[in-house]
Amino acid sequence: MTLWTWVAQAAQELRDGGQGELADAVVRMPQLAAEGDTARIASTVAKLGGAARGMGGPTWMGAFLAHWPIAARVGDRAEGETVLPEAMARLWAAHAPHGEGAGCPPAACAAENVLNCYANIDGPGYVVDRATLLTESLVHTRPGTPAWEALASTRADILVDDERPDEAVAVLEVRAAEARAAGTAVSFDYGFGYVRALRHQYRHTEALKALDRLEAMGLNTWPPGIPRANAHRRIRFERARLLAWLARAGERAGSAALAALPDVREAEAHPALRRAWAEAAENLAAEGTLPNDWRLGVTLTAWSRYCERVGSHRPCLELSLSAARLAAARGARWVADGAVRRARRSLSRIRRGDELAADLKEARGMVAAVPSLHLPTSPEVLLDLLRKEPPDQVDPERQADLLIAALIQRPGDAPLLNALGHVGRTLVLTDSAAEAQWQHIRRVPGDQKAALALLETLLHDNDTAGVRALVRTLTSAALVRSGG
Repeated sequence: MTLWTWVAQAAQELRDGGQGELADAVVRMPQLAAEGDTARIASTVAKLGGAARGMGGPTWMGAFLAHWPIAARVGDRAEGETVLPEAMARLWAAHAPHGEGAGCPPAACAAENVLNCYANIDGPGYVVDRATLLTESLVHTRPGTPAWEALASTRADILVDDERPDEAVAVLEVRAAEARAAGTAVSFDYGFGYVRALRHQYRHTEALKALDRLEAMGLNTWPPGIPRANAHRRIRFERARLLAWLARAGERAGSAALAALPDVREAEAHPALRRAWAEAAENLAAEGTLPNDWRLGVTLTAWSRYCERVGSHRPCLELSLSAARLAAARGARWVADGAVRRARRSLSRIRRGDELAADLKEARGMVAAVPSLHLPTSPEVLLDLLRKEPPDQVDPERQADLLIAALIQRPGDAPLLNALGHVGRTLVLTDSAAEAQWQHIRRVPGDQKAALALLETLLHDNDTAGVRALVRTLTSAALVRSGG
């Protein structure tokens, strides 16, 4: 039974029992989670969480409500380490030995969120942890419930991450056959798992055909509204990724692949889909269909920094490598160097990274080969020259590289550092700009103009720890100067 079938039946039973408000919540919570609407989920939980039992709701209602705030964060929002403690606490509470599956509603097992969280942090690196947890958690669910179906389909993802995609295909085919024989439908996750397994076998054309069948045969049977829209969105992003790869391989027209690429704002709104969009965009840019400009760089930088903040380390590494390769290809050395350093940090936080380490080495070579810009004028008049550039011709990546070149000749120049901070904000590289500004402040903490420029950069980046460190640095320097 799919989640949406179960939800419809449970909601109808609640309405029949006069529990219309709880029925609405049962339908609405998984829909909001699919959209990543954490604010409205929190509002619903706050309103109904404590009152669910008093309203005469079913025994599973409290656990059902508690599941979706975490599900939205590890699902659509693609969070990793930032949500792991909360997901683990919910798992231990649900699987405590006071009764088999006592805290898990039939619709969702608490282990789902932990499994998804592990996959976000470092799917291949957590293969053993995920397989162990999956085996243990299947005991807490009943075959035929949505919770059991979700856990069963997770097995295929684990096999793919363990570099056994052929076994994943076999597992999915067996499970789908069992479901059909029992007269029940399987979730769309089975279809997407099948497509992913084929893609990891480089069977992109077959994966595309499977995706087309999934859309033609399954989409119209899915509930209208958010469930269907969410499924259709996933299909479109996956199709774009497959077509872009085929276009780069010369097997499909690049124009058709570009036409299939969803608007970047849609990926912006749904972090779980960003890797598919970025992979498609990099292939289309390499193929020459999609412009490889600074705006694309800003997009990938922002997404990789988001992954770093939420502790999704492997996605951060993959996005950073794409950003570095593309930046090197368009000659943006400062941006490329920032992406490489972010990739290096992420690589140190994953477990199985040999292949990605080789990719990082290759990216570093590409960045090192980018020539440094020569200043068209002296550092003293560079800012005046940049201010005179027509707005429609401004390239902030080129400006950043020129400022770096000027700072090599005039290290610690406050106006140049301030300008680098402004450019860094445009390029979402305030962390890199702050690093350059910090180097000067540590040497000359009495430079008030440079300190104000750094403070502006830190505040723009919401770096409260950096602001505190700056205050300590300036305070210590003032005490030394005053003899205190």
